[in-house]
Amino acid sequence: MLKLSDKIVNSLFKSKLLNFIPKRVIKRLIKKNKIFFIQTSLKSLPSNNYPFLLSLEDLDKKKKIYSNNDLKVPTNEFPYLSLILKLIFYEREKFKFLDFGAQYIDNYFFLKNKNRNIEYFYHDLIENNKIVQEFINLNNLENIEVVHTLEDINKKEYDFIYFGSVIQYVNEFEKFLQEMIKKKPKYIYFSGLNVYQKFTHDFIICKQFNVFPQINYCYFFKFDYLINLISSKNYDLLYCSENPNSKINYSHINNHLNENCQYLDLFFKIKN
Repeated sequence: MLKLSDKIVNSLFKSKLLNFIPKRVIKRLIKKNKIFFIQTSLKSLPSNNYPFLLSLEDLDKKKKIYSNNDLKVPTNEFPYLSLILKLIFYEREKFKFLDFGAQYIDNYFFLKNKNRNIEYFYHDLIENNKIVQEFINLNNLENIEVVHTLEDINKKEYDFIYFGSVIQYVNEFEKFLQEMIKKKPKYIYFSGLNVYQKFTHDFIICKQFNVFPQINYCYFFKFDYLINLISSKNYDLLYCSENPNSKINYSHINNHLNENCQYLDLFFKIKN
């Protein structure tokens, strides 16, 4: 009864009519039609996009999970990250790793046991940075430092910068990436990017519904455009593959763009 055509889904979920439909009905529509993304006409992301706040209780739960299970892999993160870091930096006494948009610090708890030579730098929303700093102080965590602002980030050098499904939620991402690349990190890893191949525009903005009632907005990138953006700054693409956590239904975007969108990982290395 709630199964709708892609055309109706796109029309309904773009319209203001959606504001007058009960949330329980919208939730059923999203689940029944497997709605993840709908294209918008926006040129930039809303200022209050992707609200996500941590608590000390959240972090304490994560700490207990990783303390009790050495094999636990961070959810929705690239599962072989520790192996890549070990292969690259096994001869280094220390290497500096920036986790941009790190959220729960899952990566820290996981990587510190697998990569003992890591110096881990955390960055997320301002409020989350404060909570993580408090948590670090309370638990006397080692080899982890919160970089609270972009200015703080720019004061340091990094060997490896990891963007775990985050760059698509950053407004003015081009300017931001140019600033990050000025630091000349040896490696840059983008995990979980929404990418298309043929559509004319370099990027579009889509409305995200799979975490409803929270609604986010994010960029979709043209593959060649994104590759050229990084490669033009003296970087080579080492690796490109579908993200192993990909279970995304792109049908409502694909049919609209006449495309075949993918959820990709991209791994770059600075040229010698």
